[in-house]
Amino acid sequence: MVLLAIAGVAGGLSVGWVVRGIIDRQKERYNAPQTSSSQAVVVATAAVPDASPKNGNGTKPAQSFHTVESRVSVASSATGAGGSRSSRSRRGRAKRVYGLGGYSQSSRVMLCMVGLPARGKSYIVKMLQRYLQWSGFPVRIFNAGNLRRAEGLAGASADFFQDKNKEASVMREKVASMCMEEAIHWLETQTNVCVAIFDATNTTRKRRTVIVDRCRYSCGIIPVFIESICDNPAVLEENYKLKMGNDDYSKMDPVKAREDFLERVRAYEKRYETIGDDELGGQMAYIKLFNVGQKVVMHHCSGYLVSQIGFYLSNIHIQPRSIWLTRHAEFEDDTCHSDPTGRGRKYCTELAHFLSQRRTEMSQAGNGECAELLVLMGTSPGHATTFDLVVAAAVKSGDRAWSCHVGANGCSLMNRQLSGGGGGIDFASPPRGSLGLGDEGLPPLARSSSASSCESTTAQDFPAMSTSLLNELDRGDYNGVSYDCIQREHPEIWNERQRDALHFRYPGVGGESYADVIGRLRPIIIELERQRRSVLVISHLAVQRCLYAYFTGAAMEEIPHLEFPMHEVIELQPGPFGCKVTRVPLAEGSQTDRSPVPELRAPFSSRFFGAAAAAAFGSPGKE
Repeated sequence: MVLLAIAGVAGGLSVGWVVRGIIDRQKERYNAPQTSSSQAVVVATAAVPDASPKNGNGTKPAQSFHTVESRVSVASSATGAGGSRSSRSRRGRAKRVYGLGGYSQSSRVMLCMVGLPARGKSYIVKMLQRYLQWSGFPVRIFNAGNLRRAEGLAGASADFFQDKNKEASVMREKVASMCMEEAIHWLETQTNVCVAIFDATNTTRKRRTVIVDRCRYSCGIIPVFIESICDNPAVLEENYKLKMGNDDYSKMDPVKAREDFLERVRAYEKRYETIGDDELGGQMAYIKLFNVGQKVVMHHCSGYLVSQIGFYLSNIHIQPRSIWLTRHAEFEDDTCHSDPTGRGRKYCTELAHFLSQRRTEMSQAGNGECAELLVLMGTSPGHATTFDLVVAAAVKSGDRAWSCHVGANGCSLMNRQLSGGGGGIDFASPPRGSLGLGDEGLPPLARSSSASSCESTTAQDFPAMSTSLLNELDRGDYNGVSYDCIQREHPEIWNERQRDALHFRYPGVGGESYADVIGRLRPIIIELERQRRSVLVISHLAVQRCLYAYFTGAAMEEIPHLEFPMHEVIELQPGPFGCKVTRVPLAEGSQTDRSPVPELRAPFSSRFFGAAAAAAFGSPGKE
């Protein structure tokens, strides 16, 4: 019989023991053959602070935990030497604790998609992959359709998916099993919390039971089913059009391709069984999405990682909108407490004209909701001043949508409210479109956050929000110190940053790494995902890099090296095929002669990388 023991740690350790139970299916792995007296195996596992070198401020890097595992075999005198040998033979098979630092002690997760074809499953999968990778979780997609096509079955007709075609049915099950085994094998090779996404229809209870039963044979793999249900005719029609571009139909006549695909859908509908609460005795963990964001149902979703996935999926949608990223205007010095330069003022004027033009284009195209605008910015004086100049330029040009932000003295309400120090947001009931950070929940970081808003006064108004979550990366003891100075006078700090710019944390009180900035930006990402209106984000370089990487799927290790010059606005348009990116430099030319940088689709294009990005484009004292 397997026993579970709880061990304690003395000596002032700041984290307690994390004890993991051993599930019934692992009994044969740890129990000795039955004798006249039973043998008890006690497994104790603890997560203790890493003994790795500390940063200069005496703190350890984020998520610096390692696993300590011990095994104690207690054999009765009746087992004799045989019991001891059995104990020694099993000593190397201690159970691992899979965790992501202090955030998660959950095991590895296999997300299994469920739903009819053209219900947005692959779109949801791509969004999940992007979010989880950006959050620091290893993720890999295993698509059954792609595997089928790789096995030489591309272009299969609707007859292949009919139940009456027994040979094809066997082949479909074989492909699904192969894809599932690939996902599980990958999970078994991981040594920490990770996510495999099994992208297939999985429309029957029988198939889902097979998945759950198979996961039980692998220690620490949790299956969670995500069912996408769509009955919106307009959305379905768009999805059908997208399907005509895949490898099964790209070379067919469009009319015949559509007829064949609809016949395939009808074949799946005949055997489709939606997930019910009674499935697997009511113990199945699942998330149901209706019309991609219209309604979300969660069942038995516990643990940090699975809960985060459910929360994220409850905020996504497929409405078109734009997200504009820009750095603050150029100032006379790096502190942003001085006056903006002539180039900085000119950029704000150009930015106001650009935003007015784009919003007009959206309205004329019938996208009234996405033509509305929300402004998010940090609490730096440079952010508020940039916003003030943009508002003033818009009002001067006659854009009435901005006019209510300007007072009699020409200063925007946003600037006056920030400088006055009053008017904080009631997080319990934020205004429409506001940044409800209290509802979303802040990341578990020892960091203060604040927000201020400009209250809406007319129907044409839009909210402008400031929050410290969008402030620049805090460089601790090296705030305001130029890169040249660090490299010359503190070579040990410079070399450490060069070795791992993503995880390097500046020493000193409040010092951060890029990984820390990503952690505090999670509520901002949720806000950007849930907004139906378009959003302008005014920030410093490090924050802009992290947000850009999320929407474009840039490699995490490249985030600190992304190149973004001053006075350039980046327009992001999330869509079913990735994120459309347009980079528009504004300050160098007039409104009439500017031309956008060629557009691209995520995945990220390497032409925007550069090892010397921070030195070339960042101001000397900024990330």
